Amino acid sequence: MIPKSIKISDSEMESDEDFSPMEKCSEITRCYTQDNLVSENMNTYNQHEDTKKDIDKEKINEHEMINACSMGQLEIVIKYLKSNDINKFLLNGWTPLLYATFNAQINIIEYLINNEVDVNKHKDGYTPLMALCNSIKKTTEQRIKCLTVLIEAGANPNASNKLRQTPLMFACMSQEVEFIIELIKYVKNINAFDNRKQTALMYATIANKSEIVKILIENAADITLTDFNKLTVYDIASMKGYDKILSLLNFNKEESTNIYNLSKVYNWKDIFPSLINIDNQTVDSDVDTLLYGMSLEKYAHIFQGINLKTFLTLNENDLCRLGMDINAHRMQFIECLDKFHRKKWSIQSIGAINKSLPYTLYNGAISLGILSKQIAIIGSSFRYIKNSLIKINSENVHLTKLQISNYEQDLKKTQKTLNILKNELMQVKALSKKIEKENDIGIPAIYIGPKKRNINWPMFLSITLIVGIYVSKTIHIQKLIYH
Repeated sequence: MIPKSIKISDSEMESDEDFSPMEKCSEITRCYTQDNLVSENMNTYNQHEDTKKDIDKEKINEHEMINACSMGQLEIVIKYLKSNDINKFLLNGWTPLLYATFNAQINIIEYLINNEVDVNKHKDGYTPLMALCNSIKKTTEQRIKCLTVLIEAGANPNASNKLRQTPLMFACMSQEVEFIIELIKYVKNINAFDNRKQTALMYATIANKSEIVKILIENAADITLTDFNKLTVYDIASMKGYDKILSLLNFNKEESTNIYNLSKVYNWKDIFPSLINIDNQTVDSDVDTLLYGMSLEKYAHIFQGINLKTFLTLNENDLCRLGMDINAHRMQFIECLDKFHRKKWSIQSIGAINKSLPYTLYNGAISLGILSKQIAIIGSSFRYIKNSLIKINSENVHLTKLQISNYEQDLKKTQKTLNILKNELMQVKALSKKIEKENDIGIPAIYIGPKKRNINWPMFLSITLIVGIYVSKTIHIQKLIYH
């Protein structure tokens, strides 16, 4: 029986009668399930909102903690650590101690240490001590105090990050001399290097910290070490033009104290390379000229006793042995020497002979002397090319059989030409010695006798040698160089 307070329409009664008992049960279950899903979704949404609020609150708290560690607000730090881990990585991935040390907040650092913070907890190897050494916050005295507190608490002054950088390397770029002096007391290896093989001394040089460079040198920093690019501190300071650092490295001092003699031409024999004897206190004038052209004249003193032929065939190992310590200068020397040997040769370099003008025996001797020097240079170029080929061969550079055959033929031709020129020059040399020994060289110049067809031997020999050298230099040597 239906209560009178509830009225049901005929249509509703009809629709209800259309469902079987099973269908009615299914319909009821469906309605219940829908209501239940809606309820569960609402609960999930509420939980998500609560979680989001918790995350936002945590971020806000961490942000406040970061500011507190950076600004020295100890009360906020104390409040935060009551419910959070002291070694927790905050926003941006740093711990509270990293933020405190980077900002040199001594009160925060001391509180964290007293509460058993991990003083070596790092981010990718970047420790709190590195953060302090890389900081320019506060005064030098305050940073030194932070340094002392950290070291006493067990901070590792010899740690390295993933780039193998040490606290000392960071300090050499950012800190003052007083801080460096204190830090060095705890450093075991002052010559430790990073993944680019750069030492603390190189860091100080790059940053142009001359006073720190001085302190490091006084504490046995090695000035001969080279980095990944084979550059020493000399190279770095020289390329950047840091004169104060160069003077500390004793470069300018050594340069100013080097005294040497320069060879001079006193007679006709002094223009023939094979007749010149260079002693150990003398620099060949041609060597000095070439060094000036290379902008390396400051090194002239290390080439005392070395003749032109030897000078033109020097390699990097020879330069190291002689004392050219700066790698950049050695590279400059080798590059200039290579250009010298590759330069196209002109017959004008030995001076053209004007047949219309008088040509005396003295002129012939001068011409032969110049030719002799040119032959010596050609021989040096030949040896330089040969040494370069041997070096290439040792480096396992692949050459085709045809290339090898061509090189061998060119080398044999050039060597044959040089031998011919050398023999001719030896004949002239013998003739010159014979003339020098004789006091009476024949009929006086004022004697007038019957006309006789005489051969001007100095002229003939000079022209022959000029043509021979020109052919050798322009054909064989150039073919070898530019093959």
